[in-house]
Amino acid sequence: MASAQPKESAAASTTAPLGASRMDRAWAHITDNKPDPGNPRQVRAQGRLDAYEHRTALAMVLLAVGYLVLYSFYVLDEGLTSQGLDRLDTAMNVIWVVFIADLTLRTVLAPKHIAYLVHHPLDVIAVAVPAFRVLRVLRVLTAGQWLISRGSRLRFGRTATAVVFAVAFLTYLSSLAVLNAERGAKGADIKSFGDAVWWSLVTMATVGYGDYVPVTANGRIVAVGLMVVGISLLGLVGASVASAVVTRIGGRAQEGQSEVKKDLEALRTEIAALRQALLDAGVSGTTQPSPTDSAPPASPAKPAHQPSPPE
Repeated sequence: MASAQPKESAAASTTAPLGASRMDRAWAHITDNKPDPGNPRQVRAQGRLDAYEHRTALAMVLLAVGYLVLYSFYVLDEGLTSQGLDRLDTAMNVIWVVFIADLTLRTVLAPKHIAYLVHHPLDVIAVAVPAFRVLRVLRVLTAGQWLISRGSRLRFGRTATAVVFAVAFLTYLSSLAVLNAERGAKGADIKSFGDAVWWSLVTMATVGYGDYVPVTANGRIVAVGLMVVGISLLGLVGASVASAVVTRIGGRAQEGQSEVKKDLEALRTEIAALRQALLDAGVSGTTQPSPTDSAPPASPAKPAHQPSPPE
């Protein structure tokens, strides 16, 4: 028991700075989901979790895409009968149960269970609250990294692809969610998918024309989330454009400097060659070579022999 105390104190020191309060240390312990390198059990657990997530990543993305397709039919197809709606709802519930099992298994495999849940709030909300099951389709965003990695090699190209994908996906998803929440509600302004898309774009841009306003609780919750994400995306767009301009200007400046250096080296070589030719020809009055000249200095020409004066 005596030997366990230093390990525990060392582990605590890695999660919270020295001098931190007990509350800060407890919060750091809860939110730190990284395994302790000195704890073999946590290291093995992290390895099992990584292996499980790697094996099931594609399957979960496909399930998320399937859920999005089913949810789209559920919201957009107004000609569905009650039996068709029940079948779609049953299929979505089955996928929801799979998502619950997936989150449970990942939490069990994680080296720190509570910290893992803290770092995956959308998963917890989506499986805990049926009204937010639409959040599970956010897993589709992981498929976007394949498009980004195979896109342009330029940093701006990758960032622009990610931003465009995120804006389009979030607009479509929020439009479905708010239309499902507002359709049929008393006093609702959003009655069609076109109204929902327009509302999503206006809300994401934080313009707020006010021509379409959600009146239900679920619709307002979707609006709050969309406003927060919209501000983040606008900041990302501005940062991406600024980074692209700085990167391209910096690249052109470096190319210009390289060309200037090459021209200077060529001029130095030519000057050194001309000086050498003048020295070889015995022309007097040549300047001494500069230390930056590429050619080695030549030996000065010997003066011509002059007869001695008569005595």
